[in-house]
Amino acid sequence: MAIEINPAAAAPRTEFFDDKDALTAAVARKMLAVLRETSEADGVVHVGLTGGGAGIGALSALGALLREGASAPDWGRVHFWWGDERLLPARDPERNDHQAREALLDFLVAEHGLPEENIHPMPTSEEAAHPAAGAEMYAQQLEVHASSEDAAPAGGASALKMPGFALMLLGVGPDGHINSLFPGKAALHAEGAATVGEEDSPKPPALRVSLTFDAVHTAARVWTVVAGEDKAEAVAKAFAETTPVEEIPARNARGTLETVWHIDAAAASRLS
Repeated sequence: MAIEINPAAAAPRTEFFDDKDALTAAVARKMLAVLRETSEADGVVHVGLTGGGAGIGALSALGALLREGASAPDWGRVHFWWGDERLLPARDPERNDHQAREALLDFLVAEHGLPEENIHPMPTSEEAAHPAAGAEMYAQQLEVHASSEDAAPAGGASALKMPGFALMLLGVGPDGHINSLFPGKAALHAEGAATVGEEDSPKPPALRVSLTFDAVHTAARVWTVVAGEDKAEAVAKAFAETTPVEEIPARNARGTLETVWHIDAAAASRLS
């Protein structure tokens, strides 16, 4: 069955930047504002992080803002999660959480009082023997921090036992994937669950754990961060109404409050 994009979700809008540095700097400023405002209003804020050059670049840019004296949230109220992860050993340089720690999180722990327990990495290969086990373990972590009301995807889909994400960052691959939801894979059709395992990723390593579309759709804000000419074809297809989600999963990146594509000039080069 074809995947339908939920009309109740926020329609995407675009913000264009000259290059990756301008993009990541802008996303960092916006992200810091969301962290401050949401933590003050709600007492806690949950954020989903992504890997890739632009995603990690945004974290580095956020760290630079803090070093320059930017106003920060109460980091004790901020929780960091991941949209997907490679099932590799802890501190493997290919893991998204390792890259995020180097770019920002270790600095926040050491210099700004971010509690270690507020960092929620996906399982390592030492902790989970296979992706399905890792997906179940992460679903349990999400459930521990679920809000008093389960998070519901836009459009009235079944509620999931997970925190209410104020923001979810997503990278987009050259093939149009988000998280570890790859074109043509069965994981695209996972329903009623927050997490899914992927055993045959077309991009090595093969073993992955990912949030599902249903989980992505619970987030208030879904922001893609896309830079580089190698992403241009995927970006163009993502904005073509006739492109099926099964071919370009990024078409189904939607939040309940807003969906924003942050695109540099190279990645936008094939848009009309």
